[in-house]
Amino acid sequence: MNIKGEIRVLGVDDGPYQKNKNQKTIVVGTVFRGGSWIDGVTRTDIKIDGLDATQKISQMTLNSRHHDQIRVIFLDGITYGGMNTVDIEQLHQKTNKPVIVASRKKPNFKEIKKAIQNLPNPETRWKHIKKAGKPQKVKTTPNPKEKPIHIQYKGIDKKSAIKLTKHTSTKSRIPEPIRVAHLIATGISTGDSHGGA
Repeated sequence: MNIKGEIRVLGVDDGPYQKNKNQKTIVVGTVFRGGSWIDGVTRTDIKIDGLDATQKISQMTLNSRHHDQIRVIFLDGITYGGMNTVDIEQLHQKTNKPVIVASRKKPNFKEIKKAIQNLPNPETRWKHIKKAGKPQKVKTTPNPKEKPIHIQYKGIDKKSAIKLTKHTSTKSRIPEPIRVAHLIATGISTGDSHGGA
């Protein structure tokens, strides 16, 4: 993939919620030029512990007025709204955009598998997680104190996925579109837009 300085990417993250109070939670997408300029914001909502995240994020992307310019979708992890898992292969196919999942910590598959057993359709959820592939370690900042993050990807080669993850991680060790999506989603959910990602 040809990665230009102002390549447009979509970063997606969800907002906080209270499991006993809320049935749904917000999901925010930010359209960025590289890791520097925000061009737009889009939003949807998903069911907590549901199975609609793939469809809702696909629709949010397709409905964005920036859809044609978006080259890659960045996800903050593979589970949204609790254990609402994203099928990144299907997300890639539905939107015709490569997908990169960025996680601050290596996913604990043992814990995830245990958690989904208590929910409807655990086999489907586990299939989504397995389809995402093995997490790859990426050091996004030159700071020796900063830990690497882990990425999974579909529709893009490993070298380009790593390069683009580093290219967009301008203010912290995670891609800026994800960090800002987190701040906006948190601000909308709690009425407080302060705080880090």
